[in-house]
Amino acid sequence: MATDFTFAYGSNMNRSEIRSWLEANGYDSSLIVEATVATLEGYGYVWNYYSRGKACGTANLEPKENSVVWGVLLEFEEDLLKAFDRKEGHPYAYSRGDHRVAVRRHQDGKNVLAWLYRASPNKGGRIDVWPTRDYKKVIIEAAEFWQFPEDYIEKLKAWPAQ
Repeated sequence: MATDFTFAYGSNMNRSEIRSWLEANGYDSSLIVEATVATLEGYGYVWNYYSRGKACGTANLEPKENSVVWGVLLEFEEDLLKAFDRKEGHPYAYSRGDHRVAVRRHQDGKNVLAWLYRASPNKGGRIDVWPTRDYKKVIIEAAEFWQFPEDYIEKLKAWPAQ
């Protein structure tokens, strides 16, 4: 079976959280073939989306010059794309658009084309929809687990929270 890729940069970087969601919603989490550290150049975090499900702001990305986002490249069997679409509320909450983006796999330096789910900003253009401490903690724990650079983790820790 063919595989596909998605770039996880928020709570989906947390292995136990993504696997738990898949299993709880009737998907086979073993269809995630591999998870590796990767970077996405030319994007940065913004806090402009409020998730009713999480009752807080959730991570979102927008193009940003001279910026790099560390995340996790998830390789999965194609059948799982529907699950990621459902989890992210594609195309209404977070959309993966029509084209994949190039991310650099850290283990070998190769570029891989991956789906990137980005949220539509909230109406009114608010950019201060902060995460809860618990949501922020999930992202920081994942960054520490994946051994992102310490200075990058310190930036994550500096995010405001509710």
